[in-house]
Amino acid sequence: MATAKKPGGQRPSLKTPGYRGKLTRTGNSLGLRFDRALFQSHPEFSGEVRAHVIAPGRMLVVAELPVEPRKEEDPVMETFLDFLEQDLKKPAQRVRPLKPKLAARVKTIAGYLPIDPEEELDEEYFL
Repeated sequence: MATAKKPGGQRPSLKTPGYRGKLTRTGNSLGLRFDRALFQSHPEFSGEVRAHVIAPGRMLVVAELPVEPRKEEDPVMETFLDFLEQDLKKPAQRVRPLKPKLAARVKTIAGYLPIDPEEELDEEYFL
């Protein structure tokens, strides 16, 4: 995207802040070195980046977002979720209210566990 020059040969200022940089040697390679302020205000550029030349003298630099490693899958949880998925695909008319005798048994087994709806859960509780 070319920008027209103002009278006197100056380009109009961009609305976003610019960062100065220059070519530098790093080992046997060349690199672009930018102001520290770029990386402080945009830490996503501190990792791997990909550059695309979009026009003569113009380059687009894109931050490569890290791929989060998948947590080890729990076979019991996977089996339960598969069961739940299959059950949800069945007709809703199959759903019946809990019989009072079964509800009383569940209450006896579970007891009166205190529940705090404001409690912060650890990461392990999230799927």
